[in-house]
Amino acid sequence: MNPFAKIRAILEERLALMAPARRLRLALAEGEVARQLGAESRLRVLDAGCGDGLLSLAMAKHHSTWSLTGVDLREDLLEGARRRAVARGLPNARFVPGNLEEPLPQQGCDAVLAVECLSEIPDDRQALRMMCEALRPGGLLVVQVPERDWQPVLPGSPGTWREQVRQGYTAEGLEAALREAGLEGVRVRPTYRSLAAGAQEVRDRIKDSGLLIRLLAFPLLAGAVRLERMGISFGRPNALIAAGRRPDR
Repeated sequence: MNPFAKIRAILEERLALMAPARRLRLALAEGEVARQLGAESRLRVLDAGCGDGLLSLAMAKHHSTWSLTGVDLREDLLEGARRRAVARGLPNARFVPGNLEEPLPQQGCDAVLAVECLSEIPDDRQALRMMCEALRPGGLLVVQVPERDWQPVLPGSPGTWREQVRQGYTAEGLEAALREAGLEGVRVRPTYRSLAAGAQEVRDRIKDSGLLIRLLAFPLLAGAVRLERMGISFGRPNALIAAGRRPDR
């Protein structure tokens, strides 16, 4: 690969990672684990439904003492994640196939993350039970899902979520599902309000534009995420993040 093609490939991957919705979801999930379990601790973290592995890779880069395992059904996505882990020199990230409705390939985890995958799983209750069983006693489960009544911000934007089998969850329903799975101390809070959601919809509309246009738009889109993380936003929540612990007994 010539140098210009290599630079372009790096920029394309960074722009994919920096999509507003993805930036916010990754930051919130990683921040929840670091806040509750300690950013400098030696943690075993499982990224359930990891897809292309960008969450696992980001956490592996930011926390060299963490051991990350990404699990997904799609081998093509896992293989791409493995290549990126090698290219970035991240030996603390590995990627293995697994069905989230069955016992997970790693047990005794300090934390399990399920970021925007539950709404794509037919038997989400079974998947939550499997995630809970993969935790050590006292381990942390962090879940992010679309809010059931979410609406697009811009006219003409899609009103459904990727490969969803259900539209989303209410805060009460999500809390009940996590408690039913065996978790305690469950806390649910809203996130991803209209500022970040609108930025994501703009990004979706320009994602096939030229590289220069996307690079020029990036500071504005990233700024929307930064404001959202600072609590500066507006509108109803489009997503929920929840965390709970496996009983320490």
